[in-house]
Amino acid sequence: MKINNLLNIATRHLFGIIRKVTPSPLKKFARKILRIKDSNTIKHHQKLLSELLNEERGKHKQLVIFPPSLDWDVQLFQRPQQLALALGRQGALVFYLQPKPDRKQPPFQLIEKGVYLCNVHVDTFSILTNPFIYLLTWNSDYANCFDNPRIIYDFVDDIDVFYGDRDQIARGHQYLLKNAHIVLATANKLVEEAKLYRSDVIYSPNGVVYEHFARAARNEFSTPPEDLAPIVDLNQPIIGYYGALARWFDYDLLKQIALSRPHYRFVLIGPDYDGTLRKTDLLDIPNILWLGVKPYKELPHYLQYFDVATIPFIVNEITHATSPLKLFEYMAAEKPIVITPMRESMNYPGVLIAHTPEEFATRLDHALRMKDDIEYRELMRKIALENTWDERAKVILEEGLEK
Repeated sequence: MKINNLLNIATRHLFGIIRKVTPSPLKKFARKILRIKDSNTIKHHQKLLSELLNEERGKHKQLVIFPPSLDWDVQLFQRPQQLALALGRQGALVFYLQPKPDRKQPPFQLIEKGVYLCNVHVDTFSILTNPFIYLLTWNSDYANCFDNPRIIYDFVDDIDVFYGDRDQIARGHQYLLKNAHIVLATANKLVEEAKLYRSDVIYSPNGVVYEHFARAARNEFSTPPEDLAPIVDLNQPIIGYYGALARWFDYDLLKQIALSRPHYRFVLIGPDYDGTLRKTDLLDIPNILWLGVKPYKELPHYLQYFDVATIPFIVNEITHATSPLKLFEYMAAEKPIVITPMRESMNYPGVLIAHTPEEFATRLDHALRMKDDIEYRELMRKIALENTWDERAKVILEEGLEK
């Protein structure tokens, strides 16, 4: 194996030199050799896939392919990864393709029961006929890589949220709405939009891995994370948020709230997704602390030490159509939640809604008095248990893939 890797590296290096110093006919020849080599790799992976499918035959309800979308280990573990795992737990055989295959990793790596992480070219799956494939608005082109696929279109956000050619995105979106075997929509606003094209849209908000975040409700962590400990030691209320810090986050709102409640500590966790955080003066305010990105597995540890959890987003057509991943995670941790008046998030009882900075600050005051209320915590736990990723996967399998 090591010898093969060295040969691969040497071959790539050699053809890299050829591209720079040789005339056009030789460059074409070099590209042809590389295509042949890639073709041989795909054929080898197809053989491995056939062997794997023979081993798994009869063990699963359905086979679902997730063409390249998000890297498995992105900064924020998101809906595609969660649905892949949940479908596996509910009996499907799932293949999740990495956007950039890592040839140093196994072509097919078992992640959890029924779920394989695939470091292979998408053409590896061309040997399958009529497979279920999971597509999002931005990767609709992958529909062309499969033999008569049955498309699961996951309509997860207002299409204006995506970067790129707007016309191309809109064409892909309309193609998926019209041609998908099933359409999932994560928010009621998106369901209404999708029903202009078809009547059988499945409402499928985001969900939660309940047991993962319920650890915070059970106070399983005896000490706070190292970088949060100095804040906890101040013995002042901790108002928390985790997730992407991006153009839809209301930085001005948070600034006004923090200035009006100097005895509260505001903790932000997550990536500066589009550079908008650094363009503000938010971090100059002494009671606002940004801890950066934290792995998904560590989030319950931080969440346990939040007194109140928040979603302070700008209210517009995009956020009205947003189903925040963190909402049910906050609920599983049994935390009081304060949000801006976003249509989708307002659907759930117990969520405190604030329209202005003054009202948001007042809601935080009220939330702090609720954090140990037994009835409120039971309500949060009940809603979280009704909205797990496994529940979402069951609906997809029963109402969509088995019909």
